[in-house]
Amino acid sequence: MKSLHHAGTFHTSSATVRRLANAHPGAVCWRCGLTLAQHPPHHDGQRPTWTGGHTIDGWIDAPPWVHATRRPPPGPWIAPEASTCNSAAGAGRTNKIRTNAQSRDWFG
Repeated sequence: MKSLHHAGTFHTSSATVRRLANAHPGAVCWRCGLTLAQHPPHHDGQRPTWTGGHTIDGWIDAPPWVHATRRPPPGPWIAPEASTCNSAAGAGRTNKIRTNAQSRDWFG
């Protein structure tokens, strides 16, 4: 059985979003609005890649945002997100929760 976070449709929605973003050079990151070519490399020098990012962290069964050249409207989506933005956001959220681990911080 999959864990709750992986129980929804994220894996298929994410694959769809990544495929669409990779196919369109004008695709933009939902978090910052930059194209993949405009993003700086990771700290290890690797070029960023497209990921399927949650516009609302941990939302289960969010639909895929298929308009890769536009940022999504407010609400739960799985949208194109550069790996640099996704990694930074995940680390920042985890570090915040680690310093004050209360359940309301996860969903507040």
